[in-house]
Amino acid sequence: MSKPLGIFDSFNNLDKIKPEDIASWLTPAPPPLYLENYLANKLLYPQSVPVSELDLKIELAILREALKINSAQSFNKSNPFLSESPFINFNLKKILIPGHFLDFVPDLQILVWVFIDGLLLERKREKDFEDIWTVIITGDLDDVVGTIILPRLKSAAGEIQLDLLGKTYTLKLGSLTVVPCLKKKCQLLFKSNESLLLGKNDLLIEVYGGKLGIVVDGRV
Repeated sequence: MSKPLGIFDSFNNLDKIKPEDIASWLTPAPPPLYLENYLANKLLYPQSVPVSELDLKIELAILREALKINSAQSFNKSNPFLSESPFINFNLKKILIPGHFLDFVPDLQILVWVFIDGLLLERKREKDFEDIWTVIITGDLDDVVGTIILPRLKSAAGEIQLDLLGKTYTLKLGSLTVVPCLKKKCQLLFKSNESLLLGKNDLLIEVYGGKLGIVVDGRV
């Protein structure tokens, strides 16, 4: 019988992660030696599971850095169509989360937040269509669970208004917000004076919904 996969069995780049990079995601951060030892143990035992709240925060920080390195290594600048990654499809604008990751991080919103931080937060967007990404849980049957919206900010302060399913949501720039929409397709109206979506500050658009809903990342 094969061993069940852990999250970090999917990566071969853990040795490239630096303790100070892990510390950047943690407040307060443990001592560097503690993080160095934790990372060394994770290299030896990638299937080990966190036993405390601090351990889980460290694991999520390691996952962010592992995703960041994987994304950078996978992207082919000269020809994006040749880029390959099990976690991100650059051409179809899809975030791909292996289903077994939820066995270790069962909170889907937290897991998606980690993937945004690792794959999209520092990624330079050169085209408007990079503002919208579909989130898919992969496995025997892939499951579309929602959409990530990345408005282009013109200011560090301000608001975004979303009209969805008869409700109006006012979101502050500088925050990451999840708006529920269990429908397969969700029609929303985006309005903002301080940010753009697909090059517009007033846009009616249809995106995927699901168990996650719609994540709006308004962080600078």
